[in-house]
Amino acid sequence: MGMYIPKTSYFATTRIEKLAKALISDCSEDRKRSLEAFAYFKRMVETDVSDDKSKTEMNKSLQLSQDANDKVVKVLDMMIKLKQSEIKATSQSDAKKEKDSFSFDSWDKKNG
Repeated sequence: MGMYIPKTSYFATTRIEKLAKALISDCSEDRKRSLEAFAYFKRMVETDVSDDKSKTEMNKSLQLSQDANDKVVKVLDMMIKLKQSEIKATSQSDAKKEKDSFSFDSWDKKNG
């Protein structure tokens, strides 16, 4: 079986948006699970205050939760930058089209 070759660009906007949505969903699930682990280890620490291993795992769980949240922020930041570059490219292409097109109406408005 041959290698899959997509019909559109690997970096097409819709493909990137689908990947970002999947990443955000995965990160949300990771965050949920890490908070569940935190609650589990917190209960263990509440029953035995001297349980240093549970305290360590509690801290690791919080770090995992924060890392998952940070990944979502990074994905959203990249999506915003992508949209901004698309808007900028569209406006530049529109400005070029407007500059390249000439009509007597535009001449009249400029020299009116």
